[in-house]
Amino acid sequence: MKHSTDPETTLTAASTDELSIIVDALYRNLDTPAPVFGAQDWYDLATEELARRSAPLSPDAYGAA
Repeated sequence: MKHSTDPETTLTAASTDELSIIVDALYRNLDTPAPVFGAQDWYDLATEELARRSAPLSPDAYGAA
C-alpha cells in the first residue's frame, strides 16, 4: 500500500476478505505510538468501503415498489 497513489482504487479492488485484513492492519498501526503517516486516511476509506459492502441492499434492489 505504501507505493499506491490512489487508496480508493486499491481498496475497491480488494476482495472483502482482503479489505477486512487491511482494516485490521490499519487499526493495529493506528494503535501504536507512531502510526504511519496517512494511515488514518486509509483506515477511514477502508472502513467506509467495508461498511458499504456490508450494508443490506435497498428495497428497490429486490424489486419492491
